[in-house]
Amino acid sequence: MRYLPGLLACCLATGIASGVAAQQRIASLNLCTDLLLLELVPRERIVSLSYWAADPDLSYLADRVGDIPLNHSLAEEIVPMQPDLVLAGQFSDIKVVDLLRRLDHRVEVLDVPLTLEGMREHILAFGELVDAREQAELLAAELDRRIAQVSADSRRLGGEAPLAVVYGPQGVSPGRDTLMDDLLTLAGYRNLTAELDIVSYGTLSLEALVRAEPDLLVLDDLSLNRDSVAHQALRHPALLRHFAPDQVISLPPSLTACVGRTSAEAAEQLLTLRVGR
Repeated sequence: MRYLPGLLACCLATGIASGVAAQQRIASLNLCTDLLLLELVPRERIVSLSYWAADPDLSYLADRVGDIPLNHSLAEEIVPMQPDLVLAGQFSDIKVVDLLRRLDHRVEVLDVPLTLEGMREHILAFGELVDAREQAELLAAELDRRIAQVSADSRRLGGEAPLAVVYGPQGVSPGRDTLMDDLLTLAGYRNLTAELDIVSYGTLSLEALVRAEPDLLVLDDLSLNRDSVAHQALRHPALLRHFAPDQVISLPPSLTACVGRTSAEAAEQLLTLRVGR
């Protein structure tokens, strides 16, 4: 997977690393770029963020948004703001990206890493892109330290790795090559879905889940509060009877929606639960 292809070279070639970028005005159309902007860039340089940035269920920095204008990833919202740089995600509407480019706006489409691998490189390259190298280095160093601490503490626990499963609406569960698989492994768990040889995301039946008898069931608290057919499986009597309260943890989506500072916090919470078992 590529993370920020050619961005570092692009930054140097276009002079972003020079003092000119200090006044660069930036708009973001994507939650993950929203969060890194809020982490690394002064408020006065942020022209607009996506509306997800202000949603506390998804954004751990919602309280920092303040009076920053929000957008719904529409070109007509961005054009009047006349930003110097627009940041989009790999799943942003390509029609919006193309239109902004045709109107002579500089748009960078960022492939955000979906696993811990490449996270450091991604943060540092992002820092170069938005002229926040020092801040990016500090954030990367903090993540390195916290992740290394979780890994060391997990190894010290020893013993057999407990079996865990992350279960979502309609039985969707992350397998290998996903952020949640990385976080479970880092905290010393085995991921049931990965052991079933599911890559990326797959569907796990309720019967298969109960039959496997995992030691830990990981849910997200946003899904637990949603009323829909897709979410009914999360409140199925079989789950309620099969798992004791101390076998279930609910993580807010704001911890796992994007790779970054919250990745370390999610791993720390998983490890704390394992320590207390």
